Amino acid sequence: MAEQLVTLVMVVFGAALMPLAARRLSVPSAALEIVYGMLLFNTVLAHHPAWFELLKELGLIYLMFIAGTELSLRELRSSGRILRYVLIPLPAFIIMPFLMHFLGLPWYIGIVLAMISAGIVIPVLKEADLLKLPLGRDILGVALAGELISILALTFLNIFHQYGFTPMALLDLLKLVALLGLAGLGLKLLYLLAWWHPGHVDRVMRSEDPTEEGIRLVISVAFVGGLAAFAAGVEPILGSFMGGVIFSHVFKSKGRFEDKINAVGFGFLTPFFFIGVGAAFDPVLLRSPKTVLLAMGLTLLLLASKLLPLLPARIIGLRGIEAFSMALLLAAPLSLLVVAGTLGQKMGLLSPSLNGMLILTAVLASIVYPMVFRLLAPRLKQDKSK
Repeated sequence: MAEQLVTLVMVVFGAALMPLAARRLSVPSAALEIVYGMLLFNTVLAHHPAWFELLKELGLIYLMFIAGTELSLRELRSSGRILRYVLIPLPAFIIMPFLMHFLGLPWYIGIVLAMISAGIVIPVLKEADLLKLPLGRDILGVALAGELISILALTFLNIFHQYGFTPMALLDLLKLVALLGLAGLGLKLLYLLAWWHPGHVDRVMRSEDPTEEGIRLVISVAFVGGLAAFAAGVEPILGSFMGGVIFSHVFKSKGRFEDKINAVGFGFLTPFFFIGVGAAFDPVLLRSPKTVLLAMGLTLLLLASKLLPLLPARIIGLRGIEAFSMALLLAAPLSLLVVAGTLGQKMGLLSPSLNGMLILTAVLASIVYPMVFRLLAPRLKQDKSK
């Protein structure tokens, strides 16, 4: 019992300190949590308790739910530029798998490198005070569209890896759509009930609600989405993401309630996932010059995959520095890169060493590229103010 308690305290203590260190170093806290997990479980602690693995999985499911709530389909549709936002991420999903195959690496790595996530994009844009400028809105629009495409790609790959191009794969896909449709209908009914009983909803949503009824409901939605996906034969994380998208679409105005969702996730559950990712990382990989050089090469390819569709910058209304800045920020999909690598290893498409190399790539990209973007941000704001 004492050993279990020591493990819990060290994990929770590290999770509490990493955001402070990350703020001082201007890097994503998730990147430091991965590094902390690698150091903790490979130098101080010798094993992973069963409860830690469970919390890691719960953290991953809730992380994907939060990612889903960040994706506003309504905002994408009303932007008037949705076609452009969708077309920018697509070329990488076509070209990168072929390039990886040509280089003698699994084609799945190309899919992973093509992925885009809004997880780092949103806080960096807010910090740089660019979110209200046209360039900031364009970057966010591409990030949201790219995140949706990435999750859809993972969903199709997960289904077709199990069943191939067979009627069973189509059946599982239809089953998932039906289950998520039922979830959306259930949330819509809740929304209508909320409209008829605004007083009760205000009590649930307000910050001083002592029983936190609202956040309990949201956590239930996150895990019900995962359960629906599991029932359809798909990875639970994909269902929880779709559950987040549906929740965000039905409940248009979340207000301070969104802070509660993030507090439960980033304050408690998701650090277990990132620390667990670091715990599973084999430090022997760092002693291999070939692995480190390959990870650095993949980090460059990650940027190249985002730059490729932005080369005709003038055609899409961007100056060269704006296109480069957009590519920099889109090339740091830390959470989704780690999630896709984890899923790829589960599906047998990646070996543990290749997944470790992707984790190293994700950490490098999430530190270097946002840092360079921050250096360019003052110039971007200055140019727009002229």
